[in-house]
Amino acid sequence: MGSFFTLSKSNWGSAWNNKSFRTTIILECLALILLLFSTVTFYRWLEVQKEGVILDDVFLRFIPALDVSMPIAILEASVFILCILRSVTNPNLAITILFALALQFSFRLVTIDLTRFLPPPGLVELKDPFGSMAFHSRYITRDLFYSGHTSSQFIFYLCARKKYDRYYMLFTTITIGIMVLIQHVHYTIDVVSAPFFAFACYFISVKALNYFGAYTELGDGNRFGTGSRISRPTA
Repeated sequence: MGSFFTLSKSNWGSAWNNKSFRTTIILECLALILLLFSTVTFYRWLEVQKEGVILDDVFLRFIPALDVSMPIAILEASVFILCILRSVTNPNLAITILFALALQFSFRLVTIDLTRFLPPPGLVELKDPFGSMAFHSRYITRDLFYSGHTSSQFIFYLCARKKYDRYYMLFTTITIGIMVLIQHVHYTIDVVSAPFFAFACYFISVKALNYFGAYTELGDGNRFGTGSRISRPTA
């Protein structure tokens, strides 16, 4: 345990000495706060709009709608906690995840507004503790294209480098993608397209962070590359 905190202090100390890292993580946090408020406002507005499209989803016709809110929440929370634990010793991982999530918030605002899908028939309310906190218990049904649940899990999978972390996060990506379909809170296209958008968020994040020299070579043997340009995060 002592070595864990020593490693954390050493790595975050090294990263904080990098001006580009300091600037990046501060801007990421500010951007996420702004995007969170923008998303809440946008979703509330969208929920009262009448126009939209109901897709004829052949796949959903054959899936009985069930409430699987609890396992979805448990899997999401487990991955969230795991990413926090990995980020405690790895600031490069932290800024990559934050950057990618900020891009995801931005992309989804655009894609949801462009598509304006109406909720799938047979939708079962997803009891999401994180969503309840953000929207004050008001259930949001039109945040459809593309699936934020699935894409977030895939972003975490792409960022993780430890073999068993990656196995687990790939499992949660697939499982949650299936479960949001079982719950009928997404169309099939929402889930299938999510990993592609997630990869775009991850790819742009790594390229941008490399370009601005925001990554830091760490002192624990987990090298990210040479010089100030680092190829990808390791967890």
